[in-house]
Formats: sequence, C-alpha cells, structure tokens
Amino acid sequence: MYVVARILEALLEGERAAWRLAARARVNPRRLSQYLAVMEERGLVARDGEYYVATEKGADLYHQIREIIEQLTDADLQDAVRRRGKRK
Repeated sequence: MYVVARILEALLEGERAAWRLAARARVNPRRLSQYLAVMEERGLVARDGEYYVATEKGADLYHQIREIIEQLTDADLQDAVRRRGKRK
C-alpha cells in the first residue's frame, strides 16, 4: 500500500517518465514496472508515450490511502502514549 501511495503521490505532482518516477517514489525500476502495469490495468495511472500520469481514480485512491495511514498512525501514537503513561 505504501509503494502505491508513493507512486501516486509522485504522479500527482506531475507527469513523469518511468526512470524519474522510480527515483522519486524510491522504487526499484524493475519492480516499478510491475506496479505500473497493474495500476494501469486498474485505471489508476495512464501512459502518454514515455510519461505516466495519475488518473482521477488514482488520485481518489491516493487520498483514501493517506487518510487510512493517518488514522492508523494517530491510533498507534495514541496507544503508545497510553501505554507509556501506564508505566509511570
């Protein structure tokens, strides 16, 4: 999920060639190619020549993933604070 989010985040900044996308999203180029194939098949990204862009569906998914990650992070942080408070 994190890899998909990083790819979509990079594409929401603007269209990118695959090699630039790999560097920006911190994904191995070979692995990125696999992700992009699946993401394109599912309508999350589109290809225009050598450039990739996030589709509206991809942008929506990115925002949903961010919300889930933020909720999980907030919940984990709150749990850690509670556990730490019980130790004292």
